Amino acid sequence: MDPTTLFNYERHVDSRSLRGRTLLVTLGAFSDAGNAQDLVDDHLLNTLPSRVVGRLDMDQVYDYAGRRPEVTLELDHFDDYQKPEIVLHEVTDPDGEPFFLLTGPEPSFQWERVAHALRIVVDQLGIERTLLVQGFPAPVPHTRELPVTRFAGDPDTIEVRRTMPGTFRLRAPFTSLLTLRLADAGHDVVGLVVHVPQYLHEMSYPDAAIALLQAIGQEKGPHVPMEALEAQAGPVREAVSAQVDAQEQLQEMVSGLEQRYDRMITSGAGAEVPTAEDIAAEVEQYLAGFTGDEGSDEDSGEDSAQ
Repeated sequence: MDPTTLFNYERHVDSRSLRGRTLLVTLGAFSDAGNAQDLVDDHLLNTLPSRVVGRLDMDQVYDYAGRRPEVTLELDHFDDYQKPEIVLHEVTDPDGEPFFLLTGPEPSFQWERVAHALRIVVDQLGIERTLLVQGFPAPVPHTRELPVTRFAGDPDTIEVRRTMPGTFRLRAPFTSLLTLRLADAGHDVVGLVVHVPQYLHEMSYPDAAIALLQAIGQEKGPHVPMEALEAQAGPVREAVSAQVDAQEQLQEMVSGLEQRYDRMITSGAGAEVPTAEDIAAEVEQYLAGFTGDEGSDEDSGEDSAQ
């Protein structure tokens, strides 16, 4: 089927006038720990000038019955239907330079056709670098800097080398296919995955979004002020610290994660440093937990540290 009929620009938009160096992609995947993607979207769209310039035809690519959108029944009528949308936004950074942001749920059907349609959009917009971002629950403590690992169509294009500690076989999210197809077409594409403490992954965790935005800047993406996110992050950090301080079991767990984290980034004279195989086995255990969660993009919003 013709991929050019899948994506449409808004009627008021002259697509010939649209140009930008960077495309950020926050499409849903099997995991978005800490609501990192939602927080990035909210921050960019509410602190920088933006407009919707195009969208995918969701009736062709979304499984409404399998992933039912929400609607409100108010006494005797329905209201507030949450229509699923994959939307392309044009955003202007603080220096006045435009970039693009693709938001929405993971497509359910026609992945190859969607990837082809998005490749055409990347060509039309003159995109030089596509950055895909998401969160991943991992054995890291909240008291340390959150790691952001990278993957790429061409690993030589990664600016900051921080990769996963091994080789993994997992069920593919759409963004993995998009990475492959953009790379096949000669486009520069890099994925950024922030590691969120697994005991906090079901809550909105602003530090995860902050880590992703910093990594975006490191990988030749836009540099975005983060004062609003920092203001959100402060109370969350205080609340998490208070809960950990109140529970001895959590204190012991966090202490163990801190020791392991510190051994990994320092020489740790006389200390036993985990091998790549040890780390890979632990990460693979976390990845295995997502094999039965396909189609679920919503977080509970509750703090699992409680």
